Amino acid sequence: MNLEITDDERDFLSELFEEKQKHMIQEINHTDTIDFERMLKTKLEVLEGLMRKIGRNAP
Repeated sequence: MNLEITDDERDFLSELFEEKQKHMIQEINHTDTIDFERMLKTKLEVLEGLMRKIGRNAP
């Protein structure tokens, strides 16, 4: 599947993704539950993959 988006849409998605990424990293750093941390790390990997796909570098 291909999805075409405008530059404005890509910029907006990038902002949303970056905000979510920061929030997820904070959650990972503050969780005491290994299973929850693993789940968050998996979702963070997916998010960072999406960031790369829209042309924004993820750390």
